[in-house]
Amino acid sequence: MKRILSLFCSLLLIGTLLSGAVIAADAYTPGEPFRADLSQLMHNPDRRRYVEMMTDYYVRNNAAVRKSLRDGLCAMFLFEGCSDNLDDETLSDLSYYRVSAVCLVVRLDTAGEPYISYFNQNCSTIPDRPLEYGAWELEGVGQVGPATVRDGTYELYSVKHMGAYEALHLRDSEDDGEISAVYMTPDGFTTADADCINIHTRTGNHTAGRGMWSAGCMLVGDGDFGQFEELMESTYYTLYSDFDVGRRVGTVTINRQNMTRKLYSLYKSKAAVNRILESSASEVPETYLADCTMEAVEPENRGMRTVEQTELMSLPCSNETDARSIPIQSVPKGTRLEVSSTIRNSRGSVWYEVCYGVETCYVYSGNVEKSTWLNRFLDFFTR
Repeated sequence: MKRILSLFCSLLLIGTLLSGAVIAADAYTPGEPFRADLSQLMHNPDRRRYVEMMTDYYVRNNAAVRKSLRDGLCAMFLFEGCSDNLDDETLSDLSYYRVSAVCLVVRLDTAGEPYISYFNQNCSTIPDRPLEYGAWELEGVGQVGPATVRDGTYELYSVKHMGAYEALHLRDSEDDGEISAVYMTPDGFTTADADCINIHTRTGNHTAGRGMWSAGCMLVGDGDFGQFEELMESTYYTLYSDFDVGRRVGTVTINRQNMTRKLYSLYKSKAAVNRILESSASEVPETYLADCTMEAVEPENRGMRTVEQTELMSLPCSNETDARSIPIQSVPKGTRLEVSSTIRNSRGSVWYEVCYGVETCYVYSGNVEKSTWLNRFLDFFTR
């Protein structure tokens, strides 16, 4: 009996060690897909899909973001034009109260897996009155409007905003406290470096009737300082036990692609907005298609059927070939698809553009075959 018990304990110990080895083997490594699930946090499916897709892209491809996570720091993201508040007729009016941005923070857990440690939809990355000249004065230019930080990834450091309360400071590096910004002028716009750009809480909200002035800083929260305290807990106090100005916290990535049209109207200058969005414009999924070759499809080849369980993708590529491609829907074997064009992607693989439901998506040519009356007949009897 003792021998049996001893053998059982030994097997249990081995099983435990092996399970630990499996967990370690499955741990996240840079370059693997990070599918952030925001389904319980965001309601609008299109904007949610964009935030999930671009978060994955930055975590996998942005060197500064990846280094920050490896160093045990945070990676903060601000996606303008993605908040569910835009579905509210009042809150979608940018001249009234700006809460159109989503803020989320990603960290690595003890197993090295990325997870979302903070989320807030009541945010803004746009100055309140960008055309109100006199907020700043630039040498050789004169009075200009508020600084609009250009899209991109910046370092984050602790700071006391206006010397009053804890906030986060954006800078290019520890040695360079300035970042690139666009300023509107009476004659157009100018690009110059800006300093003193912080991420801080609001001084009020639309129900309190208090001022919400921002001359270039990012705002997180709806006037409830508790929301901002949670952000500090997620970024600063997970690293340091007390507050000290000048501590490195991580990175912040600003992306306003989903707000492009409204920005054109707000700034009254398409050229200025294009300069603001220059960095993120090269990262949006649509730019991938520019590297692909599209060909027309003969009518007799428009009908295809899947030969196995198949994922329809957002781009003509898989997660292994481009981080911005995400699965839109998984369809079973035998699903009939209507092909609109043939695409040879940047790696030479052939994909098909199809419309499934109301969405345009892409399917790998190796997962489909021409749909004929015979295979449809066989499908009917094999289901």
